[in-house]
Amino acid sequence: MPTVKIFASLRKIAGTKELSAAGTTVGDVLSGLRKQNPLLVETILEDGTLRPHFVITINGHNALDLNTPVTEQDVIAIFPPIAGGS
Repeated sequence: MPTVKIFASLRKIAGTKELSAAGTTVGDVLSGLRKQNPLLVETILEDGTLRPHFVITINGHNALDLNTPVTEQDVIAIFPPIAGGS
């Protein structure tokens, strides 16, 4: 199963920094995570699409959309929007 690493404020929602879920696309993996932690996925997705400013990477490369394929060995990282500035 692909490993899903959770960062920043999402860790509080997930209660962990790492999860696993089966799937052949990013969207499939998120569907699997929804069964484990519905609130986490509701925070990441809105009406089945990625909320603005969230970033998902696969092995360090940006996932272009939820249909991006993944393999069992992939590491998916999910980053929430981060505010900052001077």
